[in-house]
This record gives sequence, structure tokens and C-alpha cells, in this order.
Amino acid sequence: MRVYADSEKFPFLASGRMITLKNRPVQGALLLITFIFLTVSLYSLGRGREAGESALDHYSEAFSKSLGTKSKAKEAKRLNAKELLQRPLATDLTSIPKLFHQSWINSTLPAKFEEWSHSCRQANPDWEWVLWTDEDNLKLVEKHAPWFASTYDALHSEIYRADTARNIYMHVFGGVYADLDTECVRPYEEMFAEYNTSMVAHSMPPLESEPLEKSGQGESEQPTKAREEPRPKSTATGLDIPSSAKGERKVFLGRMGTEENDQHSIPNAWMGSTPGHPFWVLPLESCEQNVGSDAQPEYLTGPPALYDRVRDYRDEYDHGRGDKMDDHYGRSGWRNLYLPSRDRHKLPPQSMVVLPFWEVYPYSWARDGEAYRMLCWATQNTFSAATCKQVLGLEYWGSHSITYWGHSWSADGHWDEHMSALNKPTETSGGDENNEGHAQAKQEG
Repeated sequence: MRVYADSEKFPFLASGRMITLKNRPVQGALLLITFIFLTVSLYSLGRGREAGESALDHYSEAFSKSLGTKSKAKEAKRLNAKELLQRPLATDLTSIPKLFHQSWINSTLPAKFEEWSHSCRQANPDWEWVLWTDEDNLKLVEKHAPWFASTYDALHSEIYRADTARNIYMHVFGGVYADLDTECVRPYEEMFAEYNTSMVAHSMPPLESEPLEKSGQGESEQPTKAREEPRPKSTATGLDIPSSAKGERKVFLGRMGTEENDQHSIPNAWMGSTPGHPFWVLPLESCEQNVGSDAQPEYLTGPPALYDRVRDYRDEYDHGRGDKMDDHYGRSGWRNLYLPSRDRHKLPPQSMVVLPFWEVYPYSWARDGEAYRMLCWATQNTFSAATCKQVLGLEYWGSHSITYWGHSWSADGHWDEHMSALNKPTETSGGDENNEGHAQAKQEG
């Protein structure tokens, strides 16, 4: 029988000789048995693999279980901002994409922020997580909001720019934005379902048989009145929650505290949105009109500024009912970003939901949260995330996340005293097991 040289056909055989089963029956039988065993084992392990789960992840977890070791908790896949910027825009304007946006000056996070970002990735494991840097934000503006670029450049410091960028995330891509001092305790998908809003993977291409009409975008006319529905009840507390109809373009914001007339009661630390919602042009236009003022970040791009735009949407644009908000958007710098917006008759109705305080802001840094400040404010020496969640009753309220108000910024940069506290890791409530799991997640992140 012919023998093949390394360079001729089998470079991977160091000896340059081909093993033949004919001349070595014992070795051949062993190889055959080994092959059958591995085939059966892999088939058995592969059963039960979830849709969309990579083979590597599934087999890794299965082998870990067979060896009696613990695999790291599943978490949202990290998506590079540059990759997201290359993706086509969404076509489903009534579903929230499973995109979780956060931002920082660079990709190195303070210890507490690192831990809390992993909590959100683990609470929403089938999402994609994007960490936007200052450099990424500039590229985002240049590509998707060039009409705003001169205003963006004229802003006094990066905190103003970071504030405005999150409005652009919401409009261009949709999904959820949360500050890095946010800890997630439950999946957001169940919360959105309670408000009649579906979710979809952002990377999922649209089906040819489901064009823009898929989610109600083919309606011939937009309703001029809100749909009359009884106010739903929270499954956790039984209390009324804002009514929310199906098949709408929708913005989600959160209420902090119980004083609804407080300018700080609708922070911009957490936001959710379907893509292309016209509301998001209002904060940028307001910033554009007032960029030359000496306003502090809160009042130009922060919570009070957002609060005022929510009131504008409610009062001047009648909660988005009728055509007024879409007509305004159609004259804005974003008028050509989403093609359906060129014809309002193809647009589904729009609305805004301000979530009750327990959903995403169960701790208020304002007067009504004073009693919990020493436990719940991240920069306090007495801060304890575990005790804070317990005394606030997050389990009772069914809260989905909590913000610990790190206040890492100042008008000119970062607040050094607060940054020192944020660079210290939190205590964990689950002992060594949680520490080990987090250490693995941190290495993988």
C-alpha cells in the first residue's frame, strides 16, 4: 500500500505514515469504539439545546454538570458599538429590541459599575449589551444625527454629551438604557409584557412575509383618541398601573418618588423605547435651542429637562394623539431616518408610559427617600445594596431594577470623592458562591 509523505497529503502526521486499520485490527477496533462513544455522548448532551444557544455554550454547560462543577451564569452577549452602528435600522416600530445600552468614558468600569452591569446582563441573558464610550457617542452623532453635530460639539463637557447621546440610542435603535449605578433584579421582558409591549432580537432580520405592516404599521389612519381600556393592575401589588395599548410606538420612563410635580421625578437614568419614536427629537431640539446658556447639566440635558419635555409631549402634543407630534417630527432633522415616518398614514399610534416608582426607581434620592439614604446611596460609607433592597421591599413591590445614584459626574468631569467609593466593590449577599460567579463573569465580560 502506498505511503504518503508529510508534504504530499498528510502534513499533520509527524511520522509521514498513514495508519491503516487493515494492518492494526486492535487499534482500529479501539478507535471505532471511541468514535461511537463520543458520537452518542455528544448527541445526548445536545438534546435540549435551546434555540439560539451556541453549541459551545451548551456543551460547556452540559460537561460542567456532568463533572459536578458550576458554569458561569448566562448573560447578555457583549455587542461592540461599532458593530451596532453597521446594522440596518429596525423595521418593527412597535416592539422593543433586546438591546441594553450603557455608557462610560471608556471600556474600563469602576468596580461597582462592573458588578451592576453584570447583574443587568444576567437578568436579561438573551439580550445584547452595548457599552458606549465617549468616542463611540461621537461616531453615533456623526452617522445618525448629523443635524445635531454642531450642538453636540458646542456642549460644555462630556456629561452634557452623555445625556444627549442616550436620547439618540433610544430613537435610532430602541431598547433600554440604564445608568451604570443600576442593579437589575428581574427580567425587563416580563415588565414590558405587563404593559402590552412585545420584544424582539435586534439582530433578527425582518421576514419577507412581514413588512412594515407586521405590528400594525399598515393601518390606514391613526386613531385620534386614546383607546378606552380599564387601567390594569400590577401583578405584584394589585395597584393601578398606567394603561398601555397593544401595537403602539411606545416610550417608557420611570417615576422616582411620589411627588409628581417635582422636576427631578422623571430621571433620565433609565429609559426604554421602541425604535423611531418621535418623542426623542424634543430633548435634542430643546438642547439645540439653549446650548448657549449657562444652564447646569440637569437643566439643559438632565432630569428637569426631560421632565419638561414629557410635559410638552403631554400638553402641546396631546400625548402623541392625532398627527401633531408626527408632523413636528416630519419637519425635524430626523425626518428621513425612518422611512415610514415620511407617510404618517402608515404609522401605528404612539404613546408614553411613565412607570410607577416601584418598577425602576424604588429608591428616591429626594426628600421622600431620606430615611433610606445611609443604606441606599452608593457613595455613603454605610451603603449596603443587600440591606437596601430588603428594607425597601423590592421583593414585595416586584421591582425590576434599582438605581443607587452614584452621582459620579460634575459639570466639568468626574466627582473624585464619589469615584473613590464607586471603585470599591460591593458586598455580596450570597457568600463565596456569588463571589466566584461574579469573578468568572468579570473575566468573561
